[in-house]
Amino acid sequence: MTDISLARTAGSRQRVKSPTVAGARTRRTPPAREPANSRTGRSARGAGDEWLTVDEVCAELRIGRRTFERWRTLGVAPRATRPTRNGPLKIKRSWLEEWAEDGAT
Repeated sequence: MTDISLARTAGSRQRVKSPTVAGARTRRTPPAREPANSRTGRSARGAGDEWLTVDEVCAELRIGRRTFERWRTLGVAPRATRPTRNGPLKIKRSWLEEWAEDGAT
């Protein structure tokens, strides 16, 4: 790519093309961000990063919410956390898969 600059010659301005220096840094624009509701990023990051709610986990395991809470009390439920201080309980898909591979109840 050539740099176009203005040079003054004999009282008038003319465009002069100057060659770019090899190895010179060029300005790049950052990649565009995906919209928050876009699902295309999940496939790039992998399914292991997906957060599931307790209701989604119960539906996948075909168990009731009370059963899940009982498993948590007994310490046999998959690992769960609250990503926000007072938010809902969430389980990462990778944690659920690890729990299932380790011999789920």
